[in-house]
Amino acid sequence: MRTLCLQLTVALVVLALPGMASAEKAPAAGELLVGIRLDAPEPPKTRAYLGLTEHGSFDATTIAGQLLIIEIFSMYCPHCQREAPAVNRLYQAIEASETLHGRVKIIGIGVGNSAYEVDHFRNHYQVAFPLFPDEDFIIHQSVGEVRTPFFIIADIGPNDKGRVLWTGAGNMDKVETFINRLNGFLSLD
Repeated sequence: MRTLCLQLTVALVVLALPGMASAEKAPAAGELLVGIRLDAPEPPKTRAYLGLTEHGSFDATTIAGQLLIIEIFSMYCPHCQREAPAVNRLYQAIEASETLHGRVKIIGIGVGNSAYEVDHFRNHYQVAFPLFPDEDFIIHQSVGEVRTPFFIIADIGPNDKGRVLWTGAGNMDKVETFINRLNGFLSLD
């Protein structure tokens, strides 16, 4: 009887593996960005940055602009903590750029983090762009349970709403490299 139970358990695990592998696949260039529903932030200034007029939940692909950068982070990730100043510089460079300001938006999603933890990260690292909690790992699962930090650039313009253009794991490139990448994507439109 024990042998039969063991064989059934092994069979179930083997059958489940293909589904588990596909659930862990990160979004790739050309795929559509799906499963990123967020609660509209309270501060009017943050809603204005995102182009939101309503309260309630919204799909990340409806953010106003042409490109969306999503940083998948965790408050507890030491790499995310080290990367925070570089991501802040990227945000500041985008906002100061005549060609990128208003056309490129950036958000962060704190996987496994509560609103309190995300607020702590925002305050401690002086993050000016919108950060959202993903306490129940729902968004994290929709992007393939990627390691943190993980970056996604998606086209949110009217033609290719939500098409992933680029992804990167680990440390962000130099700000200049990232800015050049963004300008390159915008020149394709």
